[in-house]
Amino acid sequence: MQKGIINTMIKDKTMLEKMIIDLTVKFQELLPIIAIKLITIIFLILIWPKIIRVVLYSIDKMTNIRKIDQLLTSFIKSLTKTVLYIILFFIIIGTLGVKATSLVTILGTAGLAIGLALQGSLTNLASGVIILFFKNVSKGDFISVNKGAIEGTVKSIHILYTTITTPDGLALIVPNTQLANSAIINVSRNPERRLDLVYSTSYDNSIEKTLNILEQIANEENRIIKNDAEKGVVISLIRHNASSLDYRFRV
Repeated sequence: MQKGIINTMIKDKTMLEKMIIDLTVKFQELLPIIAIKLITIIFLILIWPKIIRVVLYSIDKMTNIRKIDQLLTSFIKSLTKTVLYIILFFIIIGTLGVKATSLVTILGTAGLAIGLALQGSLTNLASGVIILFFKNVSKGDFISVNKGAIEGTVKSIHILYTTITTPDGLALIVPNTQLANSAIINVSRNPERRLDLVYSTSYDNSIEKTLNILEQIANEENRIIKNDAEKGVVISLIRHNASSLDYRFRV
């Protein structure tokens, strides 16, 4: 019986040694392939950002020649950059040996969950397209959204968000949905705007002299529209306060 146990142990040891040898041989055969794949992936990761920069530079040059709206240009560049990184992802997956069709099948199976997870992002993407299509804003426009909750100069629009510079120099990143679904006051859209100002003086100051000074200011300012019935200058006394007089200066 002991002899049978010893023979079994020897047999198992022989099988284990053979298995280790087979694994070693297979690993040695696969090692060059793995090394080539790793080198290829590292090369792609290093070279891909440079390719993206060249593509984005070409887009900049083409849009400048054709005088395409700069806001649309920033959106196209953002979309192109995203698509190129998605292409890189599929190339790396293919290099690793995973078939793209299998990956698409897996993504399709999980499509509902992915769709729910990316619902906000897809909404922002659609909102960005709407903003560009209807041209609600352009680069350099000063806008006010949600009764002044968001104010600043539009700098660029990306596939998911819009960059705005506030009057105090801060960079404000706003989801495209907020701009597409809110009332926007575009201060820069019309070439002419009316100013409604109120000036206060004491009762010691002559009303006639105050009106003359305000009229002189309006006449000497070249940017003010004059001799127009609808857009003319309106200067008048509007209110007697307890300790001051209020004058309307509308130009």
